[in-house]
Order: sequence, then structure tokens, then C-alpha cells
Amino acid sequence: MKKYLLSILSILTLSYSACKQDTAELEALRLKIENKKNGGGGSNDSYLPTTKGSSWTYQSDMTGSTELSTSYLTGAITSINGQNYYELKTTALGKESIGYYFVKDKKYKVRSATVESSTMLEFFIFDDNLPVGGEWVATMTADGSVNGVPGRTKNKIIESGITKTVLNKTYKNVVHTHIIVQYDLGSGFQNFVDYDFYLAKGIGVIETDTNFGTYKTASYLSDYSIK
Repeated sequence: MKKYLLSILSILTLSYSACKQDTAELEALRLKIENKKNGGGGSNDSYLPTTKGSSWTYQSDMTGSTELSTSYLTGAITSINGQNYYELKTTALGKESIGYYFVKDKKYKVRSATVESSTMLEFFIFDDNLPVGGEWVATMTADGSVNGVPGRTKNKIIESGITKTVLNKTYKNVVHTHIIVQYDLGSGFQNFVDYDFYLAKGIGVIETDTNFGTYKTASYLSDYSIK
């Protein structure tokens, strides 16, 4: 089941024509205005900033050694299952990949490919409409299955408004969510992978911890620029 692990820094290649890019930038502007109205997309009040050119560099130990990856928002907007997602381009291990952010109505989702396959999964990582202790269940794909296996996530807000230090830098207004990936192999849903996300308001994801049995890894924000 390790192939179902979600990599925020995924490998999926898409291309856009100049015309489509222009259209995407107009859509990005429209969404920016809309999101500011509902508290979902402004750089200062969002837990996943969506402004074009914003970038993040992460230090991770996923491969057993320290690796750096850099992600930035291209400004392109992609419609997926009737919803608009912000395109996030990442360079890691000499390869370029594309993922997506969804930010609307104080709901935050990320889409990316699995580590060992091209299966695109979605994590509903935070619902800012819920209080601490609030829980929700979400599917990871449109039809609720991953490579033919029923899959879902059980999500919970653990902490909110906390202060957290990551790589010697202290962040305020941090929310901590816990996500359990579950699969039904025929006898009901069972736990397979645990994720802990830490998001700082106005900055984005500052740390992600992964627990897959004896396999544990973490990703830490080392640098960022919010436009």
C-alpha cells in the first residue's frame, strides 16, 4: 500500500498554450477577488495563499537523506470536477511536477500524485468553518476509489491558533490537522497512513509529518515568499 502515499511534491506534467495561460490569469484574478470576499484566498488571511508567484522551499527526509524542493504558484487555474484549482509547480530531485490547491469558503484541499504511481489524490486538509476537535470524512478521488480500492480520509482539527517552531523559525497562528488514510480491502475501512499537517496563516504548510507503520518521514518549510 506504500504506493498510495501522497506526495505533495508530485510528478504530473501538463502544458498550456499562451492563449490558455492568458485565460487562466484572468480567472485567477476573478477568483482572487471572490476569495477575498469569503475569506478564502487573501494572502494575509489564508492558510494556503494563492497569489501568483508565491513560493515555498521544503526540506524533507523522504528518501532517507535531506532533500530540498521548491514550489511556486503559476497563476494558472484548472477546472477539476467542476471546481477551480490553483496550479502549483514543484522542482525536486531534478524533476518538475504539478499539483493543485483548492481554496474556497474557508476550505483547503491539495491534489497530487502518489509517490509510486500517477494516481491523482486529493486531501481535504483543513476546514476553517469547524472548531478545534471538529471532524469530517472526505474521498480522495471523484468516485471514491484509488486504483479500484475504496479509499477515504478521516480528518480532525487538533489545534488552532498555536505557535510552532520549524527549522529554528517560529510561526504564529498555526493550525494542526490530523488525517488518517483508510482503505476498504473487503472487510471495511482500515487505517493505513497518518498525516499531520501544520499550516500557518498567511504562509501555508510549514510542516507535514507522515506515519506509515515503521516508515516515518517529515517535510519542513525552510524558505518562502508570499506575493
